[in-house]
Amino acid sequence: MVGKRLTKEQRRQQLLQVARLIIRKEGVEALTLGYLAQQAGITKPIAYRHFIDKEGLLIAIYKEFSDKQKQDLSTSLEQNTGGLGRTIHIFCNACLNCYIATGPEVGLVVAALSGTDILQNYLLQCQQEFIEIFKHSIHPFVFLEGQEGEAIIIAVTGLMETICVAASNGVIDAETAQRVMEKSTLLILNDYLNKKQT
Repeated sequence: MVGKRLTKEQRRQQLLQVARLIIRKEGVEALTLGYLAQQAGITKPIAYRHFIDKEGLLIAIYKEFSDKQKQDLSTSLEQNTGGLGRTIHIFCNACLNCYIATGPEVGLVVAALSGTDILQNYLLQCQQEFIEIFKHSIHPFVFLEGQEGEAIIIAVTGLMETICVAASNGVIDAETAQRVMEKSTLLILNDYLNKKQT
């Protein structure tokens, strides 16, 4: 009996799932389109039709994660009716859950995306979109402007990403990660506000 043929999108999702599994078990270095095809039980041309090259594959893996993260953040923040503390709690929680659900390969893909100009530019674009969501979410409570404000936003979002990666790798537990992210973020913002008022 012949199995049901996968649609183009189903095949793409299957390949992304297998690629993430390869990264998780063997590292980014082991991931090639040829090896991906072998592990997925398909021919090489099919893998190349979907992703063209390894860079395209890495970008597709990160795009899937980034899109889910942005969607989860937007959905969570839309339901927010609290102040700054509640906003930070929701933001940190949504980020953390997304990283943990995706798994430890996210950190490895982020590191690999820093390897070439094309990959680095794509990573920076996604990170900037994340920063804009954060900036927009705290804007009703905190208005950060100028280079100092930009530096604070970069510091806070960078801290969040680092803690989320550590949690997804099992270095720290989710409860600790959530608590540290929230406290650190509020501490940085409150410290900045205090300085601006003096």
